[in-house]
Amino acid sequence: MNAAIEKLSLPAPRKMLALRGRLDPETNARKKWGNEVFESGYQMFPDVLLRCQRFLNLEAMDLLILLNITMHWWEHDDLPFPRPSTIARRIGVSTRTVERRIAHMQDRGLIVRLPSQNLNGRTVRRYDLSGLVQKLRKYAKNYLDEWRGPREEPTA
Repeated sequence: MNAAIEKLSLPAPRKMLALRGRLDPETNARKKWGNEVFESGYQMFPDVLLRCQRFLNLEAMDLLILLNITMHWWEHDDLPFPRPSTIARRIGVSTRTVERRIAHMQDRGLIVRLPSQNLNGRTVRRYDLSGLVQKLRKYAKNYLDEWRGPREEPTA
């Protein structure tokens, strides 16, 4: 990684606090968004992807597409498969625009659109996001190392 990427110059994260005396994450989310919004679905999306999008050469449209793909990634071992046409309808662009942005992310090694497969009588093409995850882990490690600072050697 080049020097510009090594020093991410990101805002300092807040330290994690124990849950003692705090609301559990589900209750907190319900209070923030309301029961109707919470019940209609939510997803976990890593902050490091938003913080490091420029290093990954991702445009705003790419992030919207990734949000739509990860919206369907419920289990770690069950890869998502939303159709580009579905994503395009949701965000108000052409299917071709989504396909071009997916191809761009594939060229960058972030995602792979796997060959078609039959799933319960439907033809689906899953998305493998392991390239993105691998790159995000490197950025997250750099971010955490910068946040934590140098480690002290234990004294004997």
